[in-house]
Amino acid sequence: MQKSEEVMKNKYYNRLRWLLLPALLAASGFLAAGMTSLDDDELSDVSGQALFMAAKETNGAHNFYRMGFDARLELNVNIAELKLGETSTGVDIWAKNMALGCTANASNVCVDSASATQLRPFTLMRPFIQIAVKSDTNRATREVVGFRLGAENASGPMSIGNFESFSGYLTATANIELQEQGKGRNPDDVAVTCGPTTGPCPNSGTAWNDGVNTFGLNEPLRSLGLNNDQACLLSICAQFRDLTASYDAVARNNLPVVLSGRRQTQAFIQNARLSEVVDSIVDSLDISRSNSALSAGLINVLLPILKGSVGDKIKSQLATGLGTTVGNLNTYQIPYNVQNLHSAEVNSPLFGLSFQKEAGVQYPGYAIGMQQGWSMYLPNAFTVTVSQPTTQFVSNIMTGAAAAGNIIGLPTTVGGGGRVYDNCWGTAVFC
Repeated sequence: MQKSEEVMKNKYYNRLRWLLLPALLAASGFLAAGMTSLDDDELSDVSGQALFMAAKETNGAHNFYRMGFDARLELNVNIAELKLGETSTGVDIWAKNMALGCTANASNVCVDSASATQLRPFTLMRPFIQIAVKSDTNRATREVVGFRLGAENASGPMSIGNFESFSGYLTATANIELQEQGKGRNPDDVAVTCGPTTGPCPNSGTAWNDGVNTFGLNEPLRSLGLNNDQACLLSICAQFRDLTASYDAVARNNLPVVLSGRRQTQAFIQNARLSEVVDSIVDSLDISRSNSALSAGLINVLLPILKGSVGDKIKSQLATGLGTTVGNLNTYQIPYNVQNLHSAEVNSPLFGLSFQKEAGVQYPGYAIGMQQGWSMYLPNAFTVTVSQPTTQFVSNIMTGAAAAGNIIGLPTTVGGGGRVYDNCWGTAVFC
């Protein structure tokens, strides 16, 4: 019975299509004389591919109606300033000098236009508009509460000169390596306390004059920049200012970066486990030179006993620099200013812009509901891979740069999260 009904429906829609077609052709002046009609049996044999697509999905309390094109849309677009959802209290999405697409070399890698051989587009495969409807089965309360501009898949380079404000959901990945020092790539040992150009340095005790290291080494490359303190075993003590050290590298790979909310300016790097980072560095710590009464060799003999105390002192100072507590170092989420996000490689079926009348509209496939107003959904947006000497990271923490969202120095080359993509090449008149 069900199959019979489907056949009848197909015949009805085919008949309707062929009834409307002559009228459309006549209106356009293309109706040819002598056209012959087709009966239902002949019409049932006709099939074709539609330019437009439609689908319905349900997620939670909403039904979603999708209307799209069976087409591939390639874009190279420059936008001087994109502002969506601006009110007297702020802007939902605010991006300056935004570009979709880039200039690329023969290998399709984004490069400066001076060495480019082609334009690489931002591609939307089967773009669509998706309407969110609440209370869909109740005619009295049914209403449209949002819409989304998306695609079956969006891929290609996207860059932003400055992301002033972001609403929605963004995920990325961070690979961070704190390089070894006093060995390998960085053979020079480093002072423990701050250098003369940044002194006077704080002291943890009142009996000492100044915490500036006695070797004349400056941060961020030759000094950890820590406060002066001392490590003691019974009555044997050595001040940090009189010591240089070497240690092994520590890597944190595939760290999740997450931003969620409305009118945000910072994403957060999760699972860095900073307390464990300090433990790893201290475990590999070796005193290279000593200007104290104790020789470097003797201090190294005492280090297995002193490492716990040294690690605790370092953790305390780092926690102070981050504005947190030692107990929270392992769970501390490192802030990351979205203004540092200058380029992303998009490749996702979920990328899109949406507008919601109310918060909590969760489009099919989305991890969370979107905020009220305009939102962008940008999953797996970029990978930040940074490898720097440990002293650079510690310096960023001690100076407050990390707590302000600037712990990571981004690459300065085109792409890689560092600079905006070049998107002006050849005879492109939109530049």
